[in-house]
Amino acid sequence: MVTELKRQTPFSVSPNPTSLYFTPSLEAAVFRIRWTVENRQGLSAILGDVGLGKSSLLRYLHAHFDAQEDTISILLPSPSFKTDFGLIQAISQLVGIPKRRSAAAQRASFEEWLGEQYRAGYNVVLLLDEAQKLKPEMLELMRDFLNFETNDAKLIQVVLSGQLELRDRLLSPPMRAIYSRLVAPCLLAPLTQDELGAMINFRCQLQKMPNPFTREAVAAIFLHTAGIPRRALVLCSFALEWARLARHEQVEAAHVLGVVADLTIQQRTELEGVEA
Repeated sequence: MVTELKRQTPFSVSPNPTSLYFTPSLEAAVFRIRWTVENRQGLSAILGDVGLGKSSLLRYLHAHFDAQEDTISILLPSPSFKTDFGLIQAISQLVGIPKRRSAAAQRASFEEWLGEQYRAGYNVVLLLDEAQKLKPEMLELMRDFLNFETNDAKLIQVVLSGQLELRDRLLSPPMRAIYSRLVAPCLLAPLTQDELGAMINFRCQLQKMPNPFTREAVAAIFLHTAGIPRRALVLCSFALEWARLARHEQVEAAHVLGVVADLTIQQRTELEGVEA
């Protein structure tokens, strides 16, 4: 029994770019980001609700850019810094620039380094995940980075990835200056039911296992996850284990519904006439 539970699931929710199933929504996002970066247009963004695959997509893009001989890709998984000075220090350290004693000195060193990379033929791209956590002064720092430019090219390309909170902030009047710099933003969409079925099949193929999910099971997963990939993967993982433990070869809708009932957090109320 324990051995069964330790088997690797094909439905891990870790942001592994190799297990990313490309829907038309994700393919469109990759095209827009690559176009903006490769043409040195400056600022782009990946926006979407929780669980739509933003982190996996950002890691995919980082791997893609990092593999290019003429590109330097910098990935910050979470910009949890107290000040904009701390943020630019962290970015500088990732590319080997020593710490400076002031924000102005750190900014000047970073700009000088960017100029050196441009003259050497390199395109620098900075990818920031969880960008909804950026404080206003940090977003302003990103706008300052876009001022590092020649007559026809930005010295650094910035990709912000964040939840819908980031979209709302960028659309607010105080952020008008940085919003005006945004090129081809990407708004990710949930999976359709057909895309969900294709994603499940893709994940099974990665593990070289037959797809055990029936059409009815896929429909039940879609109904209870609204096509949100992360929720769907969790439900798939548990439903698969339920079927395995029951020695069933296929995952049926009943397994999915059983998992939904088991995992749902129900609000408990006191029974009438029973003291708490």
